[in-house]
Amino acid sequence: MDINEFKKNYLSSAQTLEHSELSAKLSLKFFKELLRFFPEIKVFNNPQDLTLLKYGAMLHDIGVMFEKNKKNPPKPHHKIGRDLILENKISGLDEAQNLVVANIVRYHRKSLPDENQHKCYKMLSKNDRKKTDVFASIVRLIDAFDYNHFNMVDDFSLDFDRNQRILTIDLGVNIMLNIGQGAALSKKKQFLEKVFDIEVLFN
Repeated sequence: MDINEFKKNYLSSAQTLEHSELSAKLSLKFFKELLRFFPEIKVFNNPQDLTLLKYGAMLHDIGVMFEKNKKNPPKPHHKIGRDLILENKISGLDEAQNLVVANIVRYHRKSLPDENQHKCYKMLSKNDRKKTDVFASIVRLIDAFDYNHFNMVDDFSLDFDRNQRILTIDLGVNIMLNIGQGAALSKKKQFLEKVFDIEVLFN
């Protein structure tokens, strides 16, 4: 299925589509900013891999419309989204690339990857697991930037203290004015902290 078909079929509301596009834009910028501080991720700084990050960020909420079916509640939306990608496949990507995108969607919320317990993650190669960890941890945090889908954060800046390994993120807004965002950021930063062995703070 073409990427635009995924968006048309599963991101029907204007607000969800705007959140999707903003998440993709900010995720790509966040990765580029991280390159200044973490040269080990330069291996993923190529058009093919960045397309996977973009698609993972863009499609992370494609399962939401199914999750809202309260009469017959299915899996949570991050697992629905994973399955939609695995079942329909994104045109132009091979099996391994589709699996990476599906896992990015899977891990944008809730539990962290577990190669012993999670079958779809276990199917990834060692390199693709690292790629998935980096990309999914970014998408997870960026999702909290736009926690209420009001587009309140459309830019940010990063600073890194190498000695203390503290990454400071300036969102340009007072997160305390956006109800629930502070808690979401605190929770969703944990994956990024684990992947890069850092502490994340917000200005």
